[in-house]
Amino acid sequence: MRRSTAVAGALAAGMTVLFTGSAAQAADTAPIYVPDEFVTAQSDTRATGDFEVVGTGLRIWTTGATGTDKVAEYVATDTPLADAGEPRLDFTNTSSGGVPGFQLVVDFDGDGSQDGILIGEPGVYGNDWWLNNAAEQFVKDGAPSHTGGSGSANHGTLAQWRTAFPDAEVDFFGFSLGSGVKGDGVLNAIEFAGTRYTFAVHVTLAGKQQCKNGGWATSTQPVFRNQGECVASFAKAAER
Repeated sequence: MRRSTAVAGALAAGMTVLFTGSAAQAADTAPIYVPDEFVTAQSDTRATGDFEVVGTGLRIWTTGATGTDKVAEYVATDTPLADAGEPRLDFTNTSSGGVPGFQLVVDFDGDGSQDGILIGEPGVYGNDWWLNNAAEQFVKDGAPSHTGGSGSANHGTLAQWRTAFPDAEVDFFGFSLGSGVKGDGVLNAIEFAGTRYTFAVHVTLAGKQQCKNGGWATSTQPVFRNQGECVASFAKAAER
């Protein structure tokens, strides 16, 4: 993966770089629970790629530069491409290796089926989003630009893609590091459609004693309204 000299220098130094676009800071925040909210059917994390939650970030890494070195995960959405804003990856590189690209899985004609993936790699192509080679032919034919110098022969800014396909719907959004790229870093957040998504793991209490002293409020699976509801849930479970 090629990078501009300025971006490459920042990444090698372990700096945090915001990827994709110049959109305003996302207004809302929400957690993505890992791995529960990653869509298994869309996952393309391979044998020598991995991820783990670190604080509110997601460490992603590959161990080498082979075909099995890839980390790619997606979250389901139902968002018109027109409302997707300018998606960004807030990523801190902790190595001198590759960096992830933003991925939008799109139903370009609004008929309920996925037609292709738009990939944003601003460290390489600025605000130009390129289309994956496996996309449907009608999407390739309708791409804003067919010139060279991008990730594929079919590319354009998101504004241009929206104009070309006004009925397009984003079915999944996510990230991809690899394949064949060695890299290691922390994805601090994903910004998409006005929301800044951080990362978390579900907290599940093991017994009613953990409901006390505010412990009930830490549970995310399930969510309790108060201590009494928490205690009652374990009492019901014991009666079964």
